[in-house]
Amino acid sequence: MQDFPLARKTLPSGLRTLLLPRKDVQSVTFLVLIGVGSRYETLKQNGLSHFLEHMFFKGTETRPTAKQIAEAIDGVGGEFNAFTGEEYTGYYVKVAAEHLQHGAEVVSDILLRPLFPQVEIEKERGVIIEEIRMYTDMPMRHIHHLWNEALYGDHPLGRRIDGDEATVSKFMRKDFLGYTNKHYHTKNAVVAVAGNFEEKSTQALLKDLFSPLSKGEETTPKAAPRRVPHQRFVHEHRKHLDQSHLMVGVPGYARDDDRNYAASLLSAILGNGMSSRLFSVVREQHGLAYMVRTMADHYTDTGSFVTQAGVRTDKAAQALELILAEYDRIQSEPVTEEELHKAKQMARGGMVLSLEETNSIAMFAAEQELLETKMKTPADLWKKLERVTVQDVQEVAVDLLDPERRTVALLSPHKSTKSFEKLLY
Repeated sequence: MQDFPLARKTLPSGLRTLLLPRKDVQSVTFLVLIGVGSRYETLKQNGLSHFLEHMFFKGTETRPTAKQIAEAIDGVGGEFNAFTGEEYTGYYVKVAAEHLQHGAEVVSDILLRPLFPQVEIEKERGVIIEEIRMYTDMPMRHIHHLWNEALYGDHPLGRRIDGDEATVSKFMRKDFLGYTNKHYHTKNAVVAVAGNFEEKSTQALLKDLFSPLSKGEETTPKAAPRRVPHQRFVHEHRKHLDQSHLMVGVPGYARDDDRNYAASLLSAILGNGMSSRLFSVVREQHGLAYMVRTMADHYTDTGSFVTQAGVRTDKAAQALELILAEYDRIQSEPVTEEELHKAKQMARGGMVLSLEETNSIAMFAAEQELLETKMKTPADLWKKLERVTVQDVQEVAVDLLDPERRTVALLSPHKSTKSFEKLLY
């Protein structure tokens, strides 16, 4: 596993900075990760974190228009974007190494000197409503909304990151200003720089650029619900779908839980790759799906372990039955040493490939700094994975895949769901 040079420093203001130098590349990524996302919102605020992310690109005191902001990065051939999750919002620029100072200045500019003009809010409101409609119309995306609803119910984790049309239609400039003042400050932020740069001058640059960022404490989201899953079966009927989409799984482990290493290997054995158990059974043996995959997701205080598939509608119940049967089998029959070795090599290869990109390196470190109690290098993670035994995987399978906690989200043309519920209960 490759070296992972990292310099961590907390500025006097409380802002955490991470420098990750890589002299073998010609680019650099500048990332600001803010510790606020959709799970920090009240019901009336649902979608505000995401809407706010959009609005930072709509004009600043020094670049009053969205076009000027875009041209500032387009003009140096850079990549400029942002993203909103449940537990954080990120803003980054990736540029050729010689343009680091310029790229970093643009990111700091949008975050520290935004205008939030009401005319732009009104225009972007329409854009986001269309975004909501677009993802609702995409079954492979919308099934995730149903899955979160099944697990978390009327908790922020159970709601859509992009909100709904009713909430998005009501946000005003004062909402963006208040939310920014509450969450966008020094101890709720991490700045990471990864790529080809000079460390001393870059550290000075960060201190200078972010000196105007207001001081403040980390904000805390509403705790995950104790009763998980909220519902064991959620179904949305859509008459004209050509395919049924389902997610079946269980509540998982929180981010810092050491059982996640075994759980990640368990998910790989079940449904990660063309030689996984579920791919072999559901697709290759029975021809019921093009896509079937298993994944483990984590938040700071909860998580999920879930299999997703898009399947033949007339065979959707059979597909669910096959998935549940594989859950049963992996609980009762230990995985083989060969399967475990393959899963470990897949995990190792995935880490190596993902960390060849400077934006992935920055995100790898910043996410840990923001959400975890201890920073782990890729080598640390690999050592943890290497130590996982067949018995560890078996114990996690028995613990996680409890039939009494299995949950299904279904998006399909089926009016009656008795055959699905019968399999689950």
